[in-house]
Amino acid sequence: MSEGSGSSLAVPSSGELLRRALTPSYALERQLGRGGMGIVYLARDLTLERPVAIKVLPPEFAMRPEWRERFLYETRTAASFSHPNIVPVHAVEERGDLLCFVMGFVDGETLTERVRLGGPLGTAEAVRLIQEIAWALSYAHGRGVIHRDVKPDNILLERATGRALVTDFGIARGIAVHGADTPGEIVGTPHFMSPEQAAGDAVDGRADLYSLGIVAFYAVTARVPFDAENASAIIAQQITREAPSIAELRPDLPDGLLSTINMLLKKDPAARFQTGEAVVEALDALRAMRPDVAPSIRLFLSLAPALGIGAVALAWASPLIVRLAHYDADRALLAALVITIIVALVWRLVAGVRALAEQGFGYAAFRRAVVAANVERRAVRAQRKLAPRWRERRRRRAWGLGIGFVAAALVLAWVRVHRAYLGNGIYEVGRTGLLLAVVGAVAIMTVVLLVLSDVIGAATTTPLSHRLWTGPVGRAFYRIATIGLTESPTSTPSMSSRTR
Repeated sequence: MSEGSGSSLAVPSSGELLRRALTPSYALERQLGRGGMGIVYLARDLTLERPVAIKVLPPEFAMRPEWRERFLYETRTAASFSHPNIVPVHAVEERGDLLCFVMGFVDGETLTERVRLGGPLGTAEAVRLIQEIAWALSYAHGRGVIHRDVKPDNILLERATGRALVTDFGIARGIAVHGADTPGEIVGTPHFMSPEQAAGDAVDGRADLYSLGIVAFYAVTARVPFDAENASAIIAQQITREAPSIAELRPDLPDGLLSTINMLLKKDPAARFQTGEAVVEALDALRAMRPDVAPSIRLFLSLAPALGIGAVALAWASPLIVRLAHYDADRALLAALVITIIVALVWRLVAGVRALAEQGFGYAAFRRAVVAANVERRAVRAQRKLAPRWRERRRRRAWGLGIGFVAAALVLAWVRVHRAYLGNGIYEVGRTGLLLAVVGAVAIMTVVLLVLSDVIGAATTTPLSHRLWTGPVGRAFYRIATIGLTESPTSTPSMSSRTR
């Protein structure tokens, strides 16, 4: 289970009973989460000295023979699984009325948490995620087990590697023993349920693939395709409505990924992919091809945010800068200097675009490169967020910059208050005051530069930056900047596809 989904364990009497029942094999630490089929705790395997997750079947189910038998069969079946994309089940524990299973602990977060905190996934992340889940489902289906509750909360993303693991076969059904679902039985999560599940019909592995399609839809759009105020309305939508167009929500995604998700979401099971292997094969071409942005475009895109933000910031601050001068001549000189710098920054952008056009890159090629580079940067930022204590480091950095800025401002204020007026607009601060003023000014400039570097770095992956370069504004700028140049009839490709 995911560490990110945990909360402090306020152990109730049942929790204390569990703690005593598991001693001396396991040491219970805290509650990780709750699901429809039980509570999950983080514990420590005292024999092998490793962290584990323990899922406990609720007492009201454990005391019912039919549920107990089913739970034992399904967890023992899952315990026989050995797949890199399935959370391993280590043991099944029966202690009186207590029934639980012990599984591997995944240090990471759920897909729900990943999308909620980091936003929709890029193409490369989405392709990898769908393929890894499809591999896991294919493995389970090949052993006669349907998951029946594939959803983002049951997809764990390992922090160190980004690997996706499927967990919680708590309501899985073993086809070989139980057969297909009993007609009229509805089991699963409404938002991620297949039409045949929602209708209470018999299901097979293709129901899991439909759920995978909704998981993929959520992963790339940060929303579910069907939503309503109650479960009945959601179930009705699953049966009768077509999913919204992903192409309209994410026009940057490649056709191969869009068509794969759309096929997974077909209402008729016969129209979907029939196996997980077929899903993997459909995406192999996308995963095998790695877009390479041309070096000249990559260099331009690395400089453009700093040039653009610098020009805009200087234009915004120019009235304040001009007011610093006491005489009209000085103000005119400062205004001319500011305008010259702004023009130089804008001209550097124009010159960069013209250089690209002279190399044969038309706007269409430039736009494709911008999209590819943006996907790369988002993937890099997403990977950084998976690093341990990333949020803690970001929080410390923010606090450090804030405290540093306030301290420097107080130092400068102290120097200003204690300066000596000598007349004719001249002040004396003394050696100590001068030293403090220099230290304070350097500290403030350092904070400003660090903040600007963060802003510029973030600007390369923001939706605003992407829309500016790929939308009407970027197209107009490119055309204006290349006035007088003739576009090469055979433009140099902005990206090449290289097989890994």
